[in-house]
Amino acid sequence: MHQAPFEAPPSLPAWHAHDDSGPDLVMGLAAGYHYGDVRPFVRSLEETGFSGHCVLFVSPTTRGLQEIAAHGVRLIPFERAAPCSHLPYNALRYTLYRDYLASASCRYRRILITDVRDVVFQHNPFDFRWAAGINVTLEDRRMNIGRCPYMTRWITGHLGDDALRSLHAQPISCSGTTAGCHSGMTAYLQLMLDRLLPFVPANGMAGYDQGVHNFLLHSGILARTMPVTVHDNTGPVLTLGYVEGTPPHDEQGHVAPLPHAERPPYIVHQYDRKPELFRALRARYAPPRKHRSGG
Repeated sequence: MHQAPFEAPPSLPAWHAHDDSGPDLVMGLAAGYHYGDVRPFVRSLEETGFSGHCVLFVSPTTRGLQEIAAHGVRLIPFERAAPCSHLPYNALRYTLYRDYLASASCRYRRILITDVRDVVFQHNPFDFRWAAGINVTLEDRRMNIGRCPYMTRWITGHLGDDALRSLHAQPISCSGTTAGCHSGMTAYLQLMLDRLLPFVPANGMAGYDQGVHNFLLHSGILARTMPVTVHDNTGPVLTLGYVEGTPPHDEQGHVAPLPHAERPPYIVHQYDRKPELFRALRARYAPPRKHRSGG
């Protein structure tokens, strides 16, 4: 795995790799999903032996709450409220995460904020030694920001043409899997919110938080605020959207190491982009229900 060292500027306070002694936290948004959508996520996390806290925010349209909670997940209902009621869910989640950490009864040792519907865990995500501050993960380097139509739309639509020109050649970092210590995550969430708002609704902008995340990373704003560690796509997280072909995997959907990776990924993201892998994982974690014949 590629874990880039970070040398903090003199103006930054000291950050320690294990400054928090509390539990680990996985946090995500499950708005509008049903249990079948969430089951690969919660079951795979459960199977890794993860013993920390898992918190999912659920909307009035999320279904199968009892089944989801049975996996040891804390469900927190939310409703859209002013002044953020117009935000897409992908942006609204940052307010939920920030407010949860601000009111938490403990300080968490490590925090992973993650997408839910298209994520599975192959190992306990906190068996990986995430660095202090914030950890971001890259997508496949064969695609960059300027050639990605989604990134182009999100950045120009929210941050403008100048921002896109400054980021054009940079690799894409996926905002859907970000990890850090309690203080690092708190600072990161506030930096995101500072630039997610104000927002003018527009078609095709549901994922614009990805544009803001990449702007903060590649402009150096993150690094001027906290230690930042960038992990390549062969590291703890494998994001499959722009990976060519189907990654090697067995019949159960266990993904093998990619070339140049030291071990299989801890987290597999966007597995639904690969139909063969998607079918294997669905068969494993969410098999179709058998209908009983009448008689």
